[in-house]
Amino acid sequence: MTAPCADSGSKAALSKVHQNKVDNTSVPDKVFLRQQATKHLEKLNVLDLYAGENILWSHFKTARYYGVEIIKGKGKNLNADCKRVTASLDLSGFNVIDCDSYGIPFEVLLKIFENKTLQKGTVIIYTAISNKLSGVSKECLKMFGLEAVYQKSHALVAAKAIDLFYAMLERHGVKMVYYYKINASFVKHYGYFVLD
Repeated sequence: MTAPCADSGSKAALSKVHQNKVDNTSVPDKVFLRQQATKHLEKLNVLDLYAGENILWSHFKTARYYGVEIIKGKGKNLNADCKRVTASLDLSGFNVIDCDSYGIPFEVLLKIFENKTLQKGTVIIYTAISNKLSGVSKECLKMFGLEAVYQKSHALVAAKAIDLFYAMLERHGVKMVYYYKINASFVKHYGYFVLD
């Protein structure tokens, strides 16, 4: 898989870095990424799986916007865990799926790939954030046969979590990923790909 990347010298890499979970600390950079990811689309039909306060997509004219948020009362969204509802959603009406999570959206992307209503040409936007102390999803450990290694050396596997994320995408036919990267106490990848 080829992955064009803007590294730490880019405008995006100069965004404010945070230690705690904070919604959308780099709004201009994230909006720019979404502009780049969707510039070829005539209409935007967006499924925002980590919608928060609906800030990022408020900068766009969307034909359809559907937000999902686990925290009750946050934004105008379906209050649900996107990991639980994604498999049962009809994805055929969406040409953009936004997975801007606090960690690595490994599990939710697996559910998206397994959903039979997913359409070719769908733009999937993601955030992948990790460091050596981060957790790694059970699905990731199982897919790559790393359960025993993880039990013995959590940090060794966690340090490779983003690489494992990209390996999972490749296994599901993703050939090209566009992203920018921020290196701080957490490694952050903000990116997108289009389903073939």
